[in-house]
Amino acid sequence: MSSDKPQVIEYLFDSHWDTEKRALRKSIMSLTDVSKAIRVCNEKDGRERSDRNPANFLKDVVRNTSANKIWPARIAALGFTGVQRTGRGDSFEFVPYKTGQVEPFPDFFRHSAGTRAVDVETLSIPVASKLLGRRDEAWLVQTAVKLRLVEQLLAIESSLRVTEVTHLQMSVKLRSTEIDSLYLLGMEGEELVLATCEAKLDKQRLLPDQIVAQVKAAFEATEATLVVPMAMRSVPALGVHVMHFDPVKRADASEFSELSLAHEILCRLKPGVKGIC
Repeated sequence: MSSDKPQVIEYLFDSHWDTEKRALRKSIMSLTDVSKAIRVCNEKDGRERSDRNPANFLKDVVRNTSANKIWPARIAALGFTGVQRTGRGDSFEFVPYKTGQVEPFPDFFRHSAGTRAVDVETLSIPVASKLLGRRDEAWLVQTAVKLRLVEQLLAIESSLRVTEVTHLQMSVKLRSTEIDSLYLLGMEGEELVLATCEAKLDKQRLLPDQIVAQVKAAFEATEATLVVPMAMRSVPALGVHVMHFDPVKRADASEFSELSLAHEILCRLKPGVKGIC
């Protein structure tokens, strides 16, 4: 459980913190490091945390809106947060706050009163499908594809000169990350343009580092000349907030590390869809 994790996080941090230099001797925690730390903490406090899935140790913490409450206050006071790392035997990394950051896990990219809202019909979704609606990312993506929510954003709000949109796949598993939904975009002057799309439920945080990793993985796995990072999140009683960030050119991929919101819309689903709104 997430409530059992702060002790493990503190143990890992303290094991590598140099009090004299006020710096970490090691910032990336491996799968082995995390499993060992869980067992040590279990021996100390008698709890029964599982050490079988160290790869996802930080996942339930960072994606939740309560992440700031779960993260140890002492580590936050020292100006460190955590970022999930995948591949190469890594679990997560302790990273220092960015300039201007005041909390471990800022909740970026929520819709606001100024976000343009558009009505989107849901009658084209079979009633039988709606009855099976559930609160998970797969159903959110499936609904978005059926209702062409990404196409709505690119057609009526985006400044990108997109001529065609094709949905390619859901749950695209790559070496270092997973892309919830992948699109092929037609754009004049570009040979191959992909759009990666991250999907989250209303109480989950959008993780910029995760979206950045998806873009880089898309370049590594394909011959794309341009990748457009996108994201969507369900909004209770309303619909789906869909957004895209500034596109990334292949030549800039290695240095790409920050998202910049370009355009967004709030798709009001009418009537509402079970599991989403």
